[in-house]
Amino acid sequence: MPITRRRLLQAAGAAVGVAALGAAGVALVDAEVLPGRSVLNHALGRCDARAPDAPRAAVPPPVTGSFRSAARRREVGFAIVYPPGYAPGAGLPVCLALHGYASDARAAVGAGRYAEFLAGLLPHGATPFAVAAPDGGNGYWHPHPDDDPLGMLVDEFLPMLAGRGLAADRVVVAGWSMGGYGALLAALTYRDRFRAVVATSPAIFHSYADARRVNAGAFDSAQEWARHDVTARAREFAGLPVRIAIGAADPFAPAVRTLRDRLPDPTVVDIRTGCHDGEFWNSVAPGQVRAISAALAG
Repeated sequence: MPITRRRLLQAAGAAVGVAALGAAGVALVDAEVLPGRSVLNHALGRCDARAPDAPRAAVPPPVTGSFRSAARRREVGFAIVYPPGYAPGAGLPVCLALHGYASDARAAVGAGRYAEFLAGLLPHGATPFAVAAPDGGNGYWHPHPDDDPLGMLVDEFLPMLAGRGLAADRVVVAGWSMGGYGALLAALTYRDRFRAVVATSPAIFHSYADARRVNAGAFDSAQEWARHDVTARAREFAGLPVRIAIGAADPFAPAVRTLRDRLPDPTVVDIRTGCHDGEFWNSVAPGQVRAISAALAG
């Protein structure tokens, strides 16, 4: 997109504002704690993700509820979206949707507008599936001493979905931001459980210190970080059906590039114009939904 005079003025103003913050402020802007970097990226067109290239259609409201989780030691909310023409009890395959930080199951089933894009693709032969999400908390989807959202996901939520008639043996896991990291960790932890793994804008870090600087609650200790560092385990992704997409202006893009360069197959990573936002997530969703539908066929 051409850079107009207005955009240049906006960018200049944003740059001046960032400079005035000083070194500590710049660190916060880089981590997206302060809005300067986002303003600058938008002003320069770095967040102008390509418009989705697939039809969308309306979907029924989500089915919601809760269940008692032993793994998380609390009541856990969930949401399930069925495609048009299907109702609770339908034996559909499942796309697990993992939400980001400070989010929940209801937001996850709407992330990327997966259900809407699937509804638009059904007349063109797409395999129908349910989009289902549990509340995973803010613990980055990995086990903690008093909270195991990943164990809940596989050992409790999937059996609950099976009890509702869904085909819990035909499953894809997808996630956005913190949930994108969670999807990658799920792939490594349960290698044979998922037909495909889709991570969008995964919130991964270069180091434990980096993680603590951006989100002090992501990992409880350096040892816990090391156990769940997906970049250090990059070679273990060999043979796994993984897709990763991230915007080039996303603050997590440098760490994702490091992961990409260590993967057995770097081509599974798609880095294109975009930021860490819904516009980018929607732009990559149609291709992801097509891939998920194909993985869940048969």
